[in-house]
Amino acid sequence: MTDIFSPEKRSKIMSSIKGKDTKIEIILRKKLWHNGIRGYRVHFKLPGKPDIVFPKYKVAIFCDGDFWHGYNFSEWESRLSPFWHEKIKRNIERDRKNDQILIGRGWEVLHFWEWEILEDGDKCKQEILDTLLKKGYKQKSTSSDN
Repeated sequence: MTDIFSPEKRSKIMSSIKGKDTKIEIILRKKLWHNGIRGYRVHFKLPGKPDIVFPKYKVAIFCDGDFWHGYNFSEWESRLSPFWHEKIKRNIERDRKNDQILIGRGWEVLHFWEWEILEDGDKCKQEILDTLLKKGYKQKSTSSDN
């Protein structure tokens, strides 16, 4: 599959893609906040740059874009140019390596695919809450709970 854009146009398009505060990160953070789940940090410096981190409970959360992180990669990798094939493969390997580093340091690592957050963000939120509760998290009630 060849690129329909010139290298200059493709570079411009790719440079406009955000790495922080993406739509899926904001959706998940809002779900956490509106459900009284506090104590998280963003842009926390850890291997892999997790999108949401609960430092006190050592929980690192990644909101992974389906394309960039290779959701079901084996099903569509053959349609990519060699450049993109290698790029996504490197991303997948880097994600695995960073997960192992974090796990080795005692962190719980959660990954949510873009489609999961968009399709059922409440389910993702509940998985985060369940993980936190197992680690001793005490949820505060929100005004909407009254």
